[in-house]
Amino acid sequence: MAMPGETLMGSRFEQLFGGKGANQAVAAGLLGSSVTMVAKLGADSLGEASLANFKSLGVDVAHVTTTSDAASGVAQITVDSNGQNEIIIVPGANGLLPPADVDAAAPAFARSRVLLTQLEVPLPTTIAALRAGRAAGLLTVFNTAPAPPEPLPDEIYELCDIICPNETETSLLTGMPTDTLEQCEAAARSILSKGAKAVCMTLGSRGCMLVRPDEPIVHVTIPKECKVVKVVDTTGAGDAFLGAMAHLVASGRSLVEALSGAVHVASISVQRRGAQASYPTSKELPPGLAGAPTEDKPAATSVDPAAVSASNGPKRAAALKAVDDMVVSGNVVGVGTGSTVNYMLERLAERLKSGALTDISAVPTSKQSERECERLGIPCMPGDSNAPVDVSLGSADAVDASGNVIKGGKGAMLREKLVQECAAKYVVVVDQVKLTERIGTSYPIPVEIAPIYAQRTLRRIATLPSLAPCDARLRVGGAPAGFPGCAMPTDGIKAGPFVTDNGNLIVDIFLSAPLADAAAASAELTRTPGVLEHGLFLPRPSTTVLVGRADGSVTRL
Repeated sequence: MAMPGETLMGSRFEQLFGGKGANQAVAAGLLGSSVTMVAKLGADSLGEASLANFKSLGVDVAHVTTTSDAASGVAQITVDSNGQNEIIIVPGANGLLPPADVDAAAPAFARSRVLLTQLEVPLPTTIAALRAGRAAGLLTVFNTAPAPPEPLPDEIYELCDIICPNETETSLLTGMPTDTLEQCEAAARSILSKGAKAVCMTLGSRGCMLVRPDEPIVHVTIPKECKVVKVVDTTGAGDAFLGAMAHLVASGRSLVEALSGAVHVASISVQRRGAQASYPTSKELPPGLAGAPTEDKPAATSVDPAAVSASNGPKRAAALKAVDDMVVSGNVVGVGTGSTVNYMLERLAERLKSGALTDISAVPTSKQSERECERLGIPCMPGDSNAPVDVSLGSADAVDASGNVIKGGKGAMLREKLVQECAAKYVVVVDQVKLTERIGTSYPIPVEIAPIYAQRTLRRIATLPSLAPCDARLRVGGAPAGFPGCAMPTDGIKAGPFVTDNGNLIVDIFLSAPLADAAAASAELTRTPGVLEHGLFLPRPSTTVLVGRADGSVTRL
């Protein structure tokens, strides 16, 4: 590399597509994942070309916007004779991506399993995305590149299921050396102490290291079958690793299995020129690494207990148990809405396909869950069938020690409560993160109201004795204020009041203290004119709450 004042002759110039988020999206997409990009491009030729590139590779660009206030972001990359690189980034339009664009992408969060974030966009936007991912139940992955010039806020660590720095970034984050594996582990544990659930540190030619609280490290080395003959260009190798890891976890692999596959993909990448151009497709990987797990490890059950807390496994394990223990052949099954319910639907579809279950009919409580049933081939009952429901399966936004439940983050509580009323068994599935001593402060209480005289209804809600003092807000956009991404607006709506599948509005009740009497609040809300339904689900004999724990176990509340 050139020294100050020095001029060197280069051998080749290339203009290629890149950007950390873009590379990660393309890497996952080439392996077979359905990927949505949230980004901002300049209204220029580079922006137009980038959009065309995304589309040609199957990346969803519905949430990629353009601006005339800045040029598209670019990076100057110098690669030496050993394939090592130095990168200078000019953020351009990337630096103008606002948190509001994250809010507008709520439908994409609702249908996804993994969120990948990094620091090529403003820090507030990255934090908003991590909040949205956490609220929507996604596995949240944060790549600490480019290395931040200032210390990161504690919240960003607490929102991370997995934080992924390389050795240099780890040293900058912690002020600790990372020359040896022992030093890397010590630095990673320093990051864990700030609230992250797991640290996955990329180690270049040494593979990667997974460090989790109170567990021995897992050092994943480059597989023998992927011996690196010659390092040609390391540009984008870390992004290839992250995209592959996200793809494999979303496909049902355990975290450790996903890391092994991701190292394999990155090892292929460094032996080719460029970033996106160097990424392999699923056809180039050995059987079992391409994404869909092998038949002896179906997606619905391949959860590694040792990695469960970091790989979104707790709620998934509980979802599988709910289907396995509660649903029998011939059942009419009510289904809620959200990522946890999607795990249950996938399990239902798998058991129907294998013959373990027969003659199952679903009663969806939202358009989203109805579409998911159709996609998976699960028969649905007509909405006017009035058939009794044998068991209803749902998730929750908060559950307290008394069994009181808050639901409605997706805006579907009216239909779900109707199904609950006619269900012989009602099963609520959560992970332990959703547990609280008393509901009311960890998540707002959603209330579905009629559009007519909506402001009058809102004011009445705000003065109910059981809720005072409270802040009642009409939901605008895709989610409760401060909880981006956890709700799904009606198709096509990206701004304005949230509209439910039933054509109604949502009021979110923010309490300043835990709810003292959930039964009283439920009764007062039900009696309020204009209130059609609310998200307080009180304990009843037919209700079972299954809790997925970080150690991989599933318990009843």
